[in-house]
Amino acid sequence: MMSDYISTIIESYEADLQKVKQDGWALEYVKEQTYEVCSAAVQQDGYALHYVKEQTYKLCLAAVQKYGYALQFVKEQTYELCLAAVQQNGWALQFVKEQTYELCLAAVQKDGWTLQFVKEQTYELCLAAVRQNGRALHYVKEQTYELCLAAVQQDGRALHYVKEQTYELCLAAVQQDRYVLQIVKDPLLREKLRLELKL
Repeated sequence: MMSDYISTIIESYEADLQKVKQDGWALEYVKEQTYEVCSAAVQQDGYALHYVKEQTYKLCLAAVQKYGYALQFVKEQTYELCLAAVQQNGWALQFVKEQTYELCLAAVQKDGWTLQFVKEQTYELCLAAVRQNGRALHYVKEQTYELCLAAVQQDGRALHYVKEQTYELCLAAVQQDRYVLQIVKDPLLREKLRLELKL
């Protein structure tokens, strides 16, 4: 009788393990969660952390390394977990409870668009963001000539977000992408560039 009970438990465990290896979300329906089953689930799909009843550091780390957005389900965030999350997906920065310069830098270097989630922008963070993606200029709170130049040199389309279009900035943008000539706001400057660059 006891051996039948143990066999049933083992079969149930093995079935649960196979289910979560195929689909981590299946963890939601596992009644007896073991570390091994939870580990298999978050390794298959980091989002499965949402269904883990007893989180450990290792489970959280495996989850955010697989799927940075899983950081939103981490009950006790650490710097290391947040760093792993933003290194996997810069957009995980939006779930970081205590931002540091280093975490923000890792995020914007991964994806410049994540500058929109940075609570305290610095020149260096903005520069890193526009160097990664020029159009991140859209989220720069205090534009400088240098930031705008770096942005349009990386992606001419960033000219669209330049508040004060100067000749030099427009020239750099059009040299990077000739199709942005149409974004130049001043019609006289647009014509001057068209003639100078023979477009």
